[in-house]
Formats: sequence, C-alpha cells, structure tokens
Amino acid sequence: MRSFLRNELDSIRSALWFRPTSFCLVAVFAALGVAVGDEYLPTKLFSLLPEIDRDTLRELLRLVAGSMLTVSTVTLSVLMLVLSLVSGQASPRAVPELLADKVTQNALGTFLGSFVFSLSSLLLLSLNTISQAGVTLTFIATLVLVASSVRYLVQWIHHVADAMKLNQIVSSVHCQAAAVLDNYVQGESDSHPPVSGIDFDDGITVQADATGFVQLVDEKALIDIADCADLKVEMLVREGTFVHPHVPLMRLASPTSMLNEEEQALIAKVRSCIVTGSERSSENDPLLGFELLAEIACRSLSSGINDPRTALACIDHIGALLACAAVVPSHRYPSGFSADGRIKFKRPDFSAFLKSAVRPVVRDGASTYEVIEAIIRMLLQLSKIAHADYADALSTESERAMDFGLLRLELAQDKQALADFHS
Repeated sequence: MRSFLRNELDSIRSALWFRPTSFCLVAVFAALGVAVGDEYLPTKLFSLLPEIDRDTLRELLRLVAGSMLTVSTVTLSVLMLVLSLVSGQASPRAVPELLADKVTQNALGTFLGSFVFSLSSLLLLSLNTISQAGVTLTFIATLVLVASSVRYLVQWIHHVADAMKLNQIVSSVHCQAAAVLDNYVQGESDSHPPVSGIDFDDGITVQADATGFVQLVDEKALIDIADCADLKVEMLVREGTFVHPHVPLMRLASPTSMLNEEEQALIAKVRSCIVTGSERSSENDPLLGFELLAEIACRSLSSGINDPRTALACIDHIGALLACAAVVPSHRYPSGFSADGRIKFKRPDFSAFLKSAVRPVVRDGASTYEVIEAIIRMLLQLSKIAHADYADALSTESERAMDFGLLRLELAQDKQALADFHS
C-alpha cells in the first residue's frame, strides 16, 4: 500500500489537473476569506482608496468570469491539438512530458482560478456578505488576477508555439532522461555479495496480479520484508517491464518453513512492493529516456515523415546521454544486490542503455548515409572517453552499424565513404 500511495502521489503532482484544481480551491477560499474577514479589514486604510461602486465591481466580475471561461476553453483546445501533433510527429510516449509541463499547468490554473474567484465573488456579492472595504479589496484582487492572466496568456502562447518544435521536444526528453540517469548512476553503488546457503529450487515463484508496466519497485519495503521473513529474493523484473498474470515477478527462497506455512500472506506482501500501471514512469526508469529518443529518431526516418535532420538531432542527444553513462565505471553503477545480500535486483547497465538507444536507429536509418555515419561517429567519440569496461560493447555496436550500412546503402560511393570513415 505504501508503494502504491507513493507512486500515486508522484503521478498526481505531475498530472495536468492538479495545479489547476489547486488554483481553483485557493480562489474559492480567497473569496470566502474576504467575506468572512470583511469586518476585520482596516476601514480607515481602504478609505484612502477610491470608492468602488458595487455595480462596477459586479460588471467587472461578470466580464472576467466570461472572459476567463472562454480563454480556458481555448487553452484546452489548443493543448489537445498540440498533444495530437506531438503524438504523431514525435512519439505518443512524449505526451506525458507535455502534460506535466509547469508553464501550461500554471497558465491553465490561473485562468480557471480567475474564473472561480470571479464566480464566487459574484455569488457572495449578491448575498450582501461583502462590505465596502471588502468591495475595494475584491476589486483590487480581480485586477491583479486579470494582470496575471494576461501575463500567463502571453507566456503560454510563446511557450506552446515553442513546444511544437520537434527540436524542443527532443531537448525536453533529453533533459528529463539526463536527470533520471544522473540519479541512477549517482545512487548507492557499493558492491554487495549475495547471501549463501539458500537454494531457489525449493522456493516459490511470485506471479504478477495485474497487467501493465512496472512503475515502481519499493526496494526498501522489499528489503524489510526479506529481513523479517528470512527470505532470499531474486527479482525477475525492473521498472519499465511489461507484466501480466502469467509473468513471474520474482523468486523467493528461505531456509525455514515460512514459505509453506504463510505462503499466501507472504506473496501478497512482496507483491505489494511492485506497482504497475498503464504507462511507464520516467521517474524510476533510466532506460525510458534512451528508448524515447530512439523512437523519435525512428519515427522521423519513416516514409510518412522523412525528416533525417530530426534523427540526427536525436543521435546527438543520445550521444550526450551515453557519454554521461560511459564515464561511470561499471562498479559504480547501482549494486545488483541489497546491502545484506538477500535480494538480487534486475538493473540496466551501460550495455542495456547502448543497445536500447542505438540499435533501433541503426535498423531504421541504415539506408541513409548521414544517419549511419552520425551513429558511427558518435560511437567512436564515446570510445575515446568511455571507461575501459565498455570498450567491447562500443566496438560491437560500431561493427554492427557498419555492417547494416554496407548492407542497406545503395550507392557504391556511400559504401566506400562509410568504409573509409570507419577505418
């Protein structure tokens, strides 16, 4: 349950509706605060300000409410159009990044908050719960909201126009992937030996109880359960793995009879440490960023889009991510075992990053000389800065890219130029 709640909380924070809803609630409480605290407002202070007629305030609130509702509707319509274009040109997997965009959420929240504040103030004004000091304060607050809405409207127009550029989408995906990768390779990296004396042959296999992608593996909770039940656990999935009820999640073994006596209760406990959902979560999945950039590159190389320049931009960003991963030696990657050696985790390494990012682009771009040359150049540059642990993996992918290029390129001049470049 704790794993599920933590994952849901992370999802809610980045959801499109969270900030607008929060802004609307704040607007309601602000309007109610003026009505409730009306009698406590400093009348002498507000008497220095111009006196605002109730009818003037009422007309202003009606105007703002109608305008903000229209602007909010148009904003949502344009956002849906942008999401549709991004899904078609880049990747459907890039849509969650745009939905979590703070500029869009703040703009939509300001528009809806202004609408809700105006509507609430109109209702309170009709009920005669706001005195003259409150009328003046409401008038000032409405003007501030109008100014803020205009500011966010101008910013959002520029932002949404910029967000539609493929290069900007690629850059956004890269920034998110770089942050996740940095957290991954900078995490706990001490090598821990496995615990001995426990055999999985007499253990049990825990199957998934839902269909979807693994979004979170609560390692801390799993370690606590394994320690209390004297278990050894071998994880068979990681974040990003697609599972269904016929897919094993993990194997459990114990030197005691715990598995036979309390097997079902124990399975339910360890299964609750794994959260699944309909989409992959970028927060705990360092492979997703590599795969997204590769997918955008492959889509841009399709005959329907035919945009090699976007593919080249993706290759450059993939090279930047791989460089960050390549300079970290393999022993500094997160350990494959927990500190007590009871749990064996399934974690991606540099080879997994390299294959996920490079192989799809090589497959779909081998018939374009510029693309295959860019990949080989990237791999050669990586080989100069990468740790010695990754020399073989980089050499293998470079040879594979070369073989694909020689097989798919049609012009003899391109084949010769590629051979000369690789040599």
